[in-house]
Amino acid sequence: MRGWVWTCLAAGLGILIGCGGGKGTATPEAAFEAYKTAVADKDFEGMWGMLSAASRDRMEADAKRIAEQAAKSEGVAKAAAEKQAKLMDLTMDQLKTLQGRGLFIGLLTMAAREGKEEWEKLPRAQLDRVEINVNRANVFVKVGDRVEVDHPLPLVLENGTWKIDMTDAGKSLAP
Repeated sequence: MRGWVWTCLAAGLGILIGCGGGKGTATPEAAFEAYKTAVADKDFEGMWGMLSAASRDRMEADAKRIAEQAAKSEGVAKAAAEKQAKLMDLTMDQLKTLQGRGLFIGLLTMAAREGKEEWEKLPRAQLDRVEINVNRANVFVKVGDRVEVDHPLPLVLENGTWKIDMTDAGKSLAP
């Protein structure tokens, strides 16, 4: 469960302050601190604003696929879709018209509830190190005594602001 929740958060999962780049995200370190604050406050709307443009596009594409599947689901598939909607605090009608922001917030809602113990550890996480290569960075986080080397927070620099990059989670920083 630990990996799923962390992946959801780091990749959405996943998430620097305000919509489209707020104050204090000029460095990966500042972005990490803003992220921790948003996690602590369960500010899912603010976390949406922390995503890179490519990450938002990916969420939109995923949401469209899920909405299309939900709209044509019947029988067992419909029951599964209804269960998924409920876990994300959505109605079936909302799932059928799902957009990227709704999917992202729904996934975080589910992660915060289903992985409550892990979620509550994240605001206490400490920065271990940052690896930067031009306009990409990986922020390695220490949770308790363990560094999350398998799940760094991937960032990308957009217009002078570090954003969470769900599209390249786990990708090497090598050119």
